[in-house]
Amino acid sequence: MEHKEDEISLDSSVPETFTEMSIPIENHNLKLRRRNVIETINLVSKEEETSDSKNNIPLVRMSDSTKAWYDDIIPRIPDIANFSSSDILTNTERIKISVIRGSIVNPNLTLGELKLLGCSSEGLVHDEIRRILWPKLLRLSEENNFSITGLETIHNHIPNEVYQQILKDVARSGSHISQNATQHEIDDFHEQLTQIMCWVLHKHSMLNYYQGYNDIAATVLLVMGLEKGLHVLESISLEFLERFMEKTMEKVNQELFYIFALLERVHPTLLEHLENVELFPHFALAEYTTWYAHKYAENRKLLHRLFDYFLGSPPLMPLYLSTVIVAHRATEIFNTTPDMGHTHKVLCTLPDDLPFEKLLVEAKNLYRQYPPESINNDVREYDQKRKSKEQEWKAKAEASRQEREKQRQLRIVQLVPRIPYRIRSYKTITVVTILALGLYAFLRSSSGLN
Repeated sequence: MEHKEDEISLDSSVPETFTEMSIPIENHNLKLRRRNVIETINLVSKEEETSDSKNNIPLVRMSDSTKAWYDDIIPRIPDIANFSSSDILTNTERIKISVIRGSIVNPNLTLGELKLLGCSSEGLVHDEIRRILWPKLLRLSEENNFSITGLETIHNHIPNEVYQQILKDVARSGSHISQNATQHEIDDFHEQLTQIMCWVLHKHSMLNYYQGYNDIAATVLLVMGLEKGLHVLESISLEFLERFMEKTMEKVNQELFYIFALLERVHPTLLEHLENVELFPHFALAEYTTWYAHKYAENRKLLHRLFDYFLGSPPLMPLYLSTVIVAHRATEIFNTTPDMGHTHKVLCTLPDDLPFEKLLVEAKNLYRQYPPESINNDVREYDQKRKSKEQEWKAKAEASRQEREKQRQLRIVQLVPRIPYRIRSYKTITVVTILALGLYAFLRSSSGLN
């Protein structure tokens, strides 16, 4: 049930049965395609979680009993009256801010309850609140400050080819900047965005830059500012983005198949349609690796709200959100020309009017019903199919290349006999001409003698 304008719910859960969600669920052929489905969440033991943690992302609880104020410092949220007069808040947002202010004064507030404030309807509402609570969600200390002197030369400590790529991507980050920004403000933003990324990459040399990291860094910079943003981006990189920052994207390519494993359970006909057009779930790569920051850079209100949600959720939650978005768009996908190109284009183009508050609730419920460890086997199986299909495509491409080369060589061979034939023809003409001239001269001379 949708909330009215003057109502708000802190609990973003939905009814236990997934069939009450808006995602179309198909039961008529679900049994034919379901594999390794766990109807209820079986929490793994510590021993099993430890032994499996090297290969899988561990299940992160949606609730945590740890105290939120680990340093015993209760943050102070400014009153609504202290916010910028240019910020127009709805009644729901004002109520949510009051709820946040009333909740955080509790010295025994748990981390799970703090996460719920960010995940539930409207998120943390305002950047003034985010600047205070994002570091708390990431367990950063108030004393963890960093002197920003020396950042001007931080790029000298990372490989030059990486720095040059960063400069190119930063130059393309204009959608994060207000259209009313002056050139001086734009230049400052670009400089700070470059510095914040170079600082993290220098401090953690095992992290590798990837295109899209600049979109996440830009969002952090706009909310937190440079000084506080350094440690926030560092923490996000280590806790949520580390898989994206490995030397290859192989692990990420496999994780994308959580979308297929989940669609198999909530919309098998749609999954079959995507498989028939030979489409892999890589249409969601940019959404996954940028937390939607590339798509919705200009819609700061929505984007920052999504960051509230992801910071309070397990690392794979963006894939669950992608799944419910794809299922939500099922009719549109079915009405698209059934081929890889057209379907991929539609899925890569996200609408601006998606009902995100409802979809976020559905994604969280989907995670509860099918946590990652319950479908890991299916994900690996889909990834093996992907690798086999890629090998098949490579084999076809190589066979096609060899056939083209064979035809090219055949044409050359067919042209070769013409050259000596022409040479023989020229020789024959020359000999005949010489003989004719000789005979003509002989006849002339013979007639002269007579």
